Amino acid sequence: MNRDAGAILLAAGQGRRLGHDKSITEIAGRPVFAHPMEALLASPEIALVVLTVRRDVKEEARGWVDVNFAKDKHRVKVIEGGKERQDSVWQGLEALGEWMEWAVVHDAARVLTTRGLTEKVLAEARLHGAAAAASKMSDTVRATDACGRILRLVDREGLWRMETPQVVRSSVLRRGLELAKKNQTLVTDCLAAAELAGVKGVLVESGEPNLKITVPGDWMLSEAWLRMRK
Repeated sequence: MNRDAGAILLAAGQGRRLGHDKSITEIAGRPVFAHPMEALLASPEIALVVLTVRRDVKEEARGWVDVNFAKDKHRVKVIEGGKERQDSVWQGLEALGEWMEWAVVHDAARVLTTRGLTEKVLAEARLHGAAAAASKMSDTVRATDACGRILRLVDREGLWRMETPQVVRSSVLRRGLELAKKNQTLVTDCLAAAELAGVKGVLVESGEPNLKITVPGDWMLSEAWLRMRK
């Protein structure tokens, strides 16, 4: 079993649409970040998890980890995240160190992720250099103008909704983020950074609930799923 992967758990977002810092707010009895952290720590392939949070909740998050993940606390680093997502990923890479071959990047707001999904994406990344969880589009898709007037029907064949975890070879992700910074390019996911570095990854059908908490309705659905799993 390879143990050459480190995870970056992104929880430094402001949660503006929810009206509170979602990373430390409890859902199903635990802080949001705790649910995906448990899934990441469950994998023996992941040597270290770096949790990125806002500065004002860093000590609170560290304290929670020390008490509630006591046997694995040596495998967790809690750091201050950056202004943009790619800044937090970069800081996570720095915290993992250059010896870590693979970076597993996950949004803490996707509380339903599992060890199985993480390891499935990691296995595909080992084969192709980069991989990400995603879901095939099943809804009808239409393009509109800025006022919502329909312009055309979009063929959904080959269209996917991007999710996390996303896994990229650390050196490739680092190079892609360096190029993004140099070119003043905003990359919204890690596969985009990998493409800047010349590596095209593959998408892995998540095949299980993996929604991202963005609005209050997402919160209720995610909590219902978490409680059902228990």
